[in-house]
Amino acid sequence: MHILLVRDAQSPVRQIEVTPRRVVMSLLVVTFLLMVLNLGASWLLQALGLQSESVTAAQTLSESMYERKLIELESQIGELNARLKGLDATRQQIIQGQPQNNNPETPLPLAAPPGSAPQNPGHAGGQGGPMLRAPGFSSDLSYLTRLHQLESAALDLQAHSQQVGQQLVALQAYQAATPTGYPLPYQAQMTSAPGFRMDPFTGQSSWHAGTDYAAYPGTPILSTGDGYVIRAEWDSEFGNLVEISHPGVNMVTRYAHADQLYVKPGQRVLRGEVIASVGSTGRSTGPHLHYEIR
Repeated sequence: MHILLVRDAQSPVRQIEVTPRRVVMSLLVVTFLLMVLNLGASWLLQALGLQSESVTAAQTLSESMYERKLIELESQIGELNARLKGLDATRQQIIQGQPQNNNPETPLPLAAPPGSAPQNPGHAGGQGGPMLRAPGFSSDLSYLTRLHQLESAALDLQAHSQQVGQQLVALQAYQAATPTGYPLPYQAQMTSAPGFRMDPFTGQSSWHAGTDYAAYPGTPILSTGDGYVIRAEWDSEFGNLVEISHPGVNMVTRYAHADQLYVKPGQRVLRGEVIASVGSTGRSTGPHLHYEIR
């Protein structure tokens, strides 16, 4: 391949022959010149202090951003740890309950869930396991590695916190449904305990399934736990009768010989809610409340 170069009509024509070797040599020369120019520009920027300042500023900005993120995650982990401690403490209080007393204004203790292991308050339990170094972050770890570790720890704590929160809600529902409240607004005299007794009408030995409390006519009768009314009707033996089913604890409470009934079958009632008033209906010798758990 030939290239003809003509300056003007009077100048001689110059002829240049283009070969592959000459093209490769030209490309190598151009590449070398570009490299030299790039190195020269970098040296000039470094000499003037422009490049180091920009790199230092970018590095400082990146480290500051990571530090801020690390501080936020550490604060979040601290809050989750505090919440977990509070949830665990509340859960233990619900499981263990409070000591029983005779003060009607003080809530009675929570009964242990069916099938649960008995609590031994006099035994603190044991501990064990291998001796390991405390987990921590090495000083030579990068900000990104620490950031990932803290994010994983925060997610684990968040999942554990949600699990404990769900268990706490279930325990609180179980506590509310367990009929451990008092069926009257004040401490009343017990006139008949559960067990064998002399029947007040026939004088013969008979079984009494509940507890009779002497009370003034019209005294409010209170539900002893959350549940649903399954009976609110007249009974030939118990007179005006209310029965409440307590879901989750497999118990039914019975309130008998009432004067007035204030609830209906299917109605949901809460602990301490007024469901009837004391009377002497049915097979009764005087105003009282027959209370029974079965």
